[in-house]
Amino acid sequence: MMKLDIMQAVMATVDSEWHCPLADQLAGRWPHDPGQVWFWRVSANFVFVYKHGGQDFILRFNHASERTAAQIVAELAYVNALAERGIRVARPIPSLAGNLIESVSTTLGEFHAVVFEKLPGEQLEVDALSGEQFNRWGRALAALHEAATQIEVTGRSTWQDQLAFVAATVPAAESVIHQAVDRTATALQKLPITPQNYGLIHYDFELDNLIWHNGQPGIIDFDDCTWSWFAADIALALGDLIGESAHALDLQNEAFRQFLAGYRAIRAMNDAALHHLPLFIQAANLYTFARLYRALTPVNEAGELPWMAGLRDKLAAKMAFIRDDLARGLPES
Repeated sequence: MMKLDIMQAVMATVDSEWHCPLADQLAGRWPHDPGQVWFWRVSANFVFVYKHGGQDFILRFNHASERTAAQIVAELAYVNALAERGIRVARPIPSLAGNLIESVSTTLGEFHAVVFEKLPGEQLEVDALSGEQFNRWGRALAALHEAATQIEVTGRSTWQDQLAFVAATVPAAESVIHQAVDRTATALQKLPITPQNYGLIHYDFELDNLIWHNGQPGIIDFDDCTWSWFAADIALALGDLIGESAHALDLQNEAFRQFLAGYRAIRAMNDAALHHLPLFIQAANLYTFARLYRALTPVNEAGELPWMAGLRDKLAAKMAFIRDDLARGLPES
């Protein structure tokens, strides 16, 4: 989630037909049909869709204070490396100048922009998935991990970087959070690291980042990719299924078993790694808490868009949920 003051500044320029002059300016760095750029969604990034030559493309951009150009370059290198190894991903499109990323100074500040091909297909809800689709979801993640073991990309964060960000961002008065950071760091430092269990993971492999076409999922949105254990990707992928509490994990859930069977059909995942899924969920929740704290600070309600108050309340409620869940510690084995 980006800082809400940045979200407010850009969204205030989106008109009733979902056009935005900033998006038009950024899209101008790529071949596109003028007047054919529309807002799609906003969270950690601004995402617009546009047409050119009868094809659909995705314009993604963020304020320079949210993510560095170097981090995005590393993400795109990872995406292209995965594509070269047969993983169905949305590949970045070079700009008119031949660049995969364009950094543009605007009246609202500097923004980093990227364009991706739009994968054909549809997104599915967890309640609509069959057992076979859960299996294919697991297979897709395993195939990504298998490809990742062959890829070396520098410039992306590690789990240590994420916990350091939490400690530096969240005030000391949030004692539950800081105690959980120490507890989580100690536990993670004890885990073995091998080329087969650790690498550059997607870290947001939920259904809203999968595009299903002809029965197979394609993968989008690698902007959270980080260095961690492959099992952590399983823990986060199943947020759609088990929620965001480390205490809600049920390894006997039939849908989970189908997912895991699909994963294990492609690559190994031992039961010892699954034992640590609650730990990975709590590590991710810590990082989410810190990003939400940053997004909400400072709060300036003057002149905000009508829906912003509801969003602030929703994010604050999520922080409270995470705080309460972390206060419970890890579930007993």
